[in-house]
Amino acid sequence: MSNILEAAKVHFSDRMSGDLKSVNVPEWGTKVYFKSSMNFKDQGAVLRLHGDNKPAEAVIMTLILKAMDKNGVKLFTRSNMTEMMLTVDPEVVSRIVTEMSDDDQPTVEDAVKN
Repeated sequence: MSNILEAAKVHFSDRMSGDLKSVNVPEWGTKVYFKSSMNFKDQGAVLRLHGDNKPAEAVIMTLILKAMDKNGVKLFTRSNMTEMMLTVDPEVVSRIVTEMSDDDQPTVEDAVKN
């Protein structure tokens, strides 16, 4: 079984070390960059919020955990949660997170590779 675990770790490492994807955010005058995957720890933080019936917080947490600049530096920290909940346009944040999530879907190119 350790061969399977090693293969799984290599696969995930490849996904996480791949090129950054981006979402154009004209409202903010920038692009938001992100990796197409999240590790289980980060996914757990988002799922915990969903489980606690806090969907808005889960959307913000997804943005906090995934959003980066073009150099791969995180744009936000968890300490930004309350400020973002009160002062950032929810429609813009939802669109960004939706586009990030849509990127997780396999493309035709991915299917051909497999």
